[in-house]
Amino acid sequence: MANGMGSIFVGHSGLKASQDSIHNVANNLANVNTQGYVRQQVVFRDARYSNIAYSKNNYKKLVGQGTSIGEIVHARDIFLDKAFRKENGRQAYYQATYDAIDEVQNFFQELEGTAFQEILDGSEGSLWQAFEEFSKDPSDMAAQNLVIQKASLFATRSQAVFKGLMNYQKQINIQISDNIDDINKYIKQIYELNTRITSIETGGRETAMNERDARDYAIDQLSKYGNITYEERKNGAVAIKFEGELVADDMFYHQIGKKTDRMTGYVTPYWPHLSNEEAGKYHEVFDFTREICTEFDTDIGELKALLQARGTTVSNFNDILNADPDKYDSTTGLSVMQNTQAEFDQLVHGIVKQINDILAPNKKMDSLIVREQNADGSYSYVQYRNANVLDEENCCVGMDGKKPPQELFTRSGCPRYKEVSAFDEETGEWRTFYMYNEEDVNDSEPYYDSNGKTYRVFNSDNTTVAKVTLQETNGEPDIQNGKLVITGRTEEKPYTPWDKEGNKKYTGEKINGRWIINENYTYDTSKQYTSLEIEINFNLLKDVKNLPHKHDNLEIAHDMAIKLANLWDNKTLSINPRYTQSKYSYSEYYKEMVGEIGIVGSMYGTTAEKLEGTVSAVENQRNEVIGVSSDEELTRMIKYQNAYNASSRYIQTVSDMIEMLVTSL
Repeated sequence: MANGMGSIFVGHSGLKASQDSIHNVANNLANVNTQGYVRQQVVFRDARYSNIAYSKNNYKKLVGQGTSIGEIVHARDIFLDKAFRKENGRQAYYQATYDAIDEVQNFFQELEGTAFQEILDGSEGSLWQAFEEFSKDPSDMAAQNLVIQKASLFATRSQAVFKGLMNYQKQINIQISDNIDDINKYIKQIYELNTRITSIETGGRETAMNERDARDYAIDQLSKYGNITYEERKNGAVAIKFEGELVADDMFYHQIGKKTDRMTGYVTPYWPHLSNEEAGKYHEVFDFTREICTEFDTDIGELKALLQARGTTVSNFNDILNADPDKYDSTTGLSVMQNTQAEFDQLVHGIVKQINDILAPNKKMDSLIVREQNADGSYSYVQYRNANVLDEENCCVGMDGKKPPQELFTRSGCPRYKEVSAFDEETGEWRTFYMYNEEDVNDSEPYYDSNGKTYRVFNSDNTTVAKVTLQETNGEPDIQNGKLVITGRTEEKPYTPWDKEGNKKYTGEKINGRWIINENYTYDTSKQYTSLEIEINFNLLKDVKNLPHKHDNLEIAHDMAIKLANLWDNKTLSINPRYTQSKYSYSEYYKEMVGEIGIVGSMYGTTAEKLEGTVSAVENQRNEVIGVSSDEELTRMIKYQNAYNASSRYIQTVSDMIEMLVTSL
């Protein structure tokens, strides 16, 4: 009888196991579309055994009591998880970079219906075509008007392109800020789930299935933004690192801070717990000094790609003109936005400056002694070496015949010339010179010390200045052999007309007699011919006839006009600081610049596409393990239903047998 009742318990255990399995299948089916849900699988085990007797060899005679559910497990593959998360982050890096490059390409393809290249050198309606017409008859007012019109259109379109690039930088900056918020959300979520998992699983009797699913999903999402590593501890908590820094476990979590630049508004992620904010020392999340490559796993994460694409500031021609190649590659050249801004602005600067230098040419003077009147009526004297002044002998004038001649493009922050009273060695008299308001440009040169460190030092070909004392007779400076007699001078220094307190171009230190440039110096772009600062000369807009077109002897300046038209054939611009020997014309430069963007974009786009396929393949493999298939679950449900029915029939058979035995007795 006892064995009969025990047999009923065996059938009961089958019913219970089948019923719980059906509930598990129902749970899987209910979550078939739930993000992050991992398929749960039932693992059966034998129920306990009863010892009913011993054999003659003293072996136990055991009778099983049926089956039970041993555990419900997550169907995960840790190797596929790691592969997916790494490739997911790498694909996000290349995709984000490609998207930025693709957006840059759009700025040059079409602007308000007119491609920029058509304005530059197209056969109709371009600046080049306007100068071609001007060269035929510089005195023709229609040709002069065409030059002004196309120059104005060129300036407007240049500013539109540059402002478009700047606006896109701001959009990227918003994305960066949003990414940091998302990262912080997932870090906090992982920490909270860690604490819940450890509290649930502490007793060793229950597994926090739903919490583990949510945590794994948060880790999947976090992998998109940067390089992550993680390990699960014995208590069930996951210790996770982001870009090498431990950010969360079950005891604490560290979120990313936002350092905002007051000038640009650009956000830079940093670790607040490793920084001394009061001292202005910030420990940034990403180290861009390391080579970016797959070998070192430094090409992972959307946030890193966005930071790299946006850059740290707005660049212009100063960042590329005569720049040190290594420094350029690790700073401006690293950012697609800054590199494009620098290259494009160099093109605009080159065109504008060369046009102006033909309309209002300068010459360099070995020595120019300028007389400045003091408040008490006395004079002091300043000597400029290598100073640029208007070349009055070779310049042309407009209809009014006045000098200095009008430049076509002006700087918003200063006029082209300033009038000074200086000594003319040819006539031996003091007269008015038109001294060029020098552009403050990055025209320094590199210097390597004995330890291999690179300095940027003053280029001796540039202008220097010193106060001098002149020998006088009867209160007038003495002249010998047509030159002023100098009796004393202060130290000769680089001429820095736009220096401001707190923003000096030179540190005041020297190395091997060369003045060292301040690495933190910021250029006053209002004093430069940059895309954002150029304007059409207002005097020419008022009276186009004052555009220089004739010589002092009233002859039409065909030679000057031909020089302007031939500018488009001159190879004067280098697109890369590392290959300065390669020179391009304006048209060639523009095509090379756009072509370079296209090549880099194609490379990143192809890589992103390939990685997308890799991520999809790994994800598909992973989904075969963790994903819920309704067909498979329904198949299992039928199996468990049949098992339930079989257990029910088994119980019924045993019950009938017991009933027969009882009634027979």
